[in-house]
Formats: sequence, structure tokens, C-alpha cells
Amino acid sequence: MNLRLLPLAMLLAMTGCGDDDGAIDRDPTEDEARAIAALVGADLSSDEQRCVLQGIVDLDIDPQAIIDGSLTTEDDGEMLAAAAECVDDLAALDPFVQSFIEGAAESGTVLSEDEARCAIRALEADDSEAAILECLGDRVGDDGDYGDDPILDLLWDQCENGNAQACDELYREAPIGSRYEIYGRTCGDRLPESTGLTCFEELG
Repeated sequence: MNLRLLPLAMLLAMTGCGDDDGAIDRDPTEDEARAIAALVGADLSSDEQRCVLQGIVDLDIDPQAIIDGSLTTEDDGEMLAAAAECVDDLAALDPFVQSFIEGAAESGTVLSEDEARCAIRALEADDSEAAILECLGDRVGDDGDYGDDPILDLLWDQCENGNAQACDELYREAPIGSRYEIYGRTCGDRLPESTGLTCFEELG
């Protein structure tokens, strides 16, 4: 099954916090600590804080730019990648979770924060695909088709009758991999190349 939800490139592209040469051997200043808290959104150990600080120094980032949210998109991405290398539990890193959710949405899957955190942690499992499917619970199913669920049937009917918003809602609510989901994604088989959640935008 194509899960359509893992921005794996984000994980694979992450860089380290810097090499051991010139490694930070001090605690962050007050401004640096505020910047780290703003960036990570989680409590970190001293070692994790120093690692993130190393990323700030290596990337020549102004801590105040992190605090006030004025980083460029490129700097923000590089800083998040560096911070992610420092944290043992990526699912505790709020900005990473939000980026994961946004990446999943771009590929057509709507995730709650809990589902995203679960999926991020599931990447470490031996059978990561099965673990991720478990995170999605009853949203996952290969066999769901018209006639199996009265609520989804109603959305299907509305979608079939030209209600583009109902098509998007059907896609959002349908079990992943089901015929319901495919029908919603394709806007009632009108847009076979649609990636989902675009019917209202495309068809009005």
C-alpha cells in the first residue's frame, strides 16, 4: 500500500550538528536558550542543548532571528534539520512534527498531531510500514467501497452529484487505500491525477 504520508526526504537529508572540531563546551546564554526553546518547543538535556547550540554557531544563525521568527525559509529548514539531529525523540520536537504534518498534507494525507508523532516514532520500528499503519488505526483499509459505510456513502453521493467539497471531505475521512479514498481523491473520477484535497479548488 502506498501510504502517501512520509516525507522521508526530510529525514534522509538531515545534517549533523557539526563535527567535533571546535565543539561547544559551554551552556547556552540566556538568549541562546530562548532561541533553542523557540526552535525546538521541547525540554532538552544539556547535551542536546549544546548540540543545538552547535548548529546555531555552525550555521551562523542569529539567536534573535529564531526568537522573533525572522529566519529565512532556508535558514529555518537548515536549523530544524540540525536540531533534529540533536534530539533523541523527534516526535517531541514540535516544529518537526508540524513539518511532518505539512509534508504529509502536500502528498495528500491529513494527519493529526498524535498520528504524526506516532508515525515519526514508528519509523524506528523493524517493520515501519506496519507500525505506521497501526498509528492510523481504523483510517486504514483496502476494502472500503460504496455500501460499506452509510456516512461515506452519503459523501460519495454528494461528490458524484458534483459537490466538490464533499469529494474533499470523502478523501479526508475515508480509510487509506479504500475505494472511498480513491473516489474522493479523484473528485468522483473526474480528476484522475489529483493528489487529494484539491477538488473544491479545482472544480469549485
